[in-house]
Amino acid sequence: MASGNPPWYEVNENGELMVLEVPARLKSHPEVIRRGFELEPASPCKIGVVYRTSPLKEPLYHIKILHTDTQEAAVFQRLSQLPDPRNHTIPGELTLPEAGSDAPLTRTLDMFLQLMEGIEFMHSLQIVHMDICPGNAVAANRNIGQRSPNVVPGRAYLIDFGSSLQLPLGPGLQHAITLPPSQYRLEYDITYFDPYSWDVYCAALMMEQILEWCYENKPPLIARLYNDWLKGQERGCAAVCHCRPTARRARQVLAGILWGVRVWERLKDTLYSLKVLQFPSIL
Repeated sequence: MASGNPPWYEVNENGELMVLEVPARLKSHPEVIRRGFELEPASPCKIGVVYRTSPLKEPLYHIKILHTDTQEAAVFQRLSQLPDPRNHTIPGELTLPEAGSDAPLTRTLDMFLQLMEGIEFMHSLQIVHMDICPGNAVAANRNIGQRSPNVVPGRAYLIDFGSSLQLPLGPGLQHAITLPPSQYRLEYDITYFDPYSWDVYCAALMMEQILEWCYENKPPLIARLYNDWLKGQERGCAAVCHCRPTARRARQVLAGILWGVRVWERLKDTLYSLKVLQFPSIL
């Protein structure tokens, strides 16, 4: 799984390489998050290239960041599909595409859509999270159902409700309150904020952060435009905030965008397949 070629390193505030740390961009990879992988620090199998999950949690996985200028992905994919008793290629999975973005745009948008749906649901009950951030958003891995039947594999979840509040009024009615401590700091010199708008604002910051990690500071235009709209232009509303959309509106718009992206990606796949059929020798 890779967007930029390895090695990937974590760098501290002084610009020094932290070679034994798991790169943040790998930890925040949508597939790593979706499966709930806990990558083992201080013991990479190959620094900047190969990492493993914690040996205390079975099954044990090894994750390799592939170099897109080599034929490794194509060779592995070809060998892994051959059911021959002489084939001793270790079973594994490829997260495609190996070039370009870390994960298909549909997968990234779907993860955010699930999270916005969760925020919208909380807001409908007049509950605000107040600490939306990457550390408080997780995804269940495929094997979680064996240990936790109530958890849906691949589903995104919000956690840590230590700062959450139950409010007397719902979105569009609740006035600003004093902000409690949270993972994100407000860019503006404001001490009061519409709590529902604060959740949406933090969701936008989380989306911005993960898009930067996943797409090397070059996220797809549609994702960037949506994120800018979600973040809004803060005007310091003392009452009900109208600087950004509600969670409900944000979820509706993102659902429409995701539908359009899926149609576009299927159309591209269809056109490519037709091209292969018509000009096989060229490809």
